[in-house]
Amino acid sequence: MKKGWLILALLFASKLLSAQKTEGFSTKRYDPDYIASYYSDLIVRVYNADKGNHLILNDQENSLGIKYRSNDSFKLGLGVNYKWFGLKIGTDRFFSDNDTQKYGNTSSFGLQSYIIARPFILDVMALRTKGYYATLHGEQARQFQTVDGVYDRMGNLKTTNLGVNFIYVLNSKRFSYKAAFNQTDLQLKSAGSFLWGVGVSSLKIENGKGIIPTEISTAYFVDWAELVLFHSYSSYGSFGYAYSLVPFPKAILTASTSVQIGVRFNKMKYVDQGIVRQQKAGIGGEIRLSGGYHFPWFYVGASFVQTQFNSDVRFRGMQIANGTSFLEFTLSKRIKL
Repeated sequence: MKKGWLILALLFASKLLSAQKTEGFSTKRYDPDYIASYYSDLIVRVYNADKGNHLILNDQENSLGIKYRSNDSFKLGLGVNYKWFGLKIGTDRFFSDNDTQKYGNTSSFGLQSYIIARPFILDVMALRTKGYYATLHGEQARQFQTVDGVYDRMGNLKTTNLGVNFIYVLNSKRFSYKAAFNQTDLQLKSAGSFLWGVGVSSLKIENGKGIIPTEISTAYFVDWAELVLFHSYSSYGSFGYAYSLVPFPKAILTASTSVQIGVRFNKMKYVDQGIVRQQKAGIGGEIRLSGGYHFPWFYVGASFVQTQFNSDVRFRGMQIANGTSFLEFTLSKRIKL
């Protein structure tokens, strides 16, 4: 049933994607005193981007937490935007230094796309990642030996993330996410908007040797000892606010935040206990930041997006949080056709 809802959400996403081709979503429904549209122009860009994936496991009763981070490298790529169509192609920089001796190797494959129309944003993610490194936090962390802050490298830890997140912009006539994040609009005056949205996601964490390191699970994370698989489905609603400041012509600074409230359906597989299922409430959040300037011949800017969803798990104050982050530096050129 939960997989069915996720499939329906993906079909809904594809329907919205095709809707961007209509004139109503492209050039007409905005206030020209606040927004200039570059809908019919070709935007060509060079970008440098870094994506990250993280998991946070907390034993709140015993004040010990584990944070797993992927060791990703910056990617260098090219992109284009024209009318409703956008495409980016990137590859690892050959001069990237992500210190694999310290953090281990991470491999990932998938799609992470932020589809931005004037009245809405649609985030679509399908990402599989293998290889994490662990850091510890909390009062009990000091008793465990770390090297430069890294407790362990978990090369066999795998995660699979699937999700669709829809955000509706209430004041899309005067506020434009397109101006902030893909430069197919130009924000002429400062403006803001309330946001609402819905989303569904799936998270799977796997490690045949155990998700919690053996040294830790003997005294902490008791309910997670010998846990080899954690799989959850989440659904949520969100509410937030976004604002773009235009301090002077051709410049833009944008910030938005939203709170997500929903429910998480968890399935946990143990070596000896079999499968345990549960349902828990969850709360999360999202932050989007962007800034840049349109010079006469090109645009220079940067953007950052981070999401996280938290939920209690089983007993003894156990909690899990998972999230993704995306940082991008952009140099783009607008070409009138």
